[in-house]
Amino acid sequence: MAKIIVIDDAEDAREFVVRALGDDHDVIALENWTQIKDYLIQETIDLILLDVNMPGFKGDKVADLLLKSDQGKSVKIVLFSALDEYTLRQKAQEVGAAGYISKPFDERLLKVRVRRYLR
Repeated sequence: MAKIIVIDDAEDAREFVVRALGDDHDVIALENWTQIKDYLIQETIDLILLDVNMPGFKGDKVADLLLKSDQGKSVKIVLFSALDEYTLRQKAQEVGAAGYISKPFDERLLKVRVRRYLR
């Protein structure tokens, strides 16, 4: 069972991801990126789903920092947002993220993409 962290300031988005993926994966939902460091040190995380548009530090900047850190460089990070697909794809490529998923989420597409990113 893969361990996935979803980081989003919107509670409804976190709950949706947990409901959609929770039967097949161990999903940890965090409200902000500052909570992630302890998880990366203490546990093996397979995938991080990271919202781009969060208050304060934006998700693409967080992804960039994580992917350059010792703890985060081995984790696949997928950005998600309600941004237009072109902008979201560009941000994911700029920081070296594994990919992106557009909001609003489609449950079936979310499951398919997560499965692909976990390969």
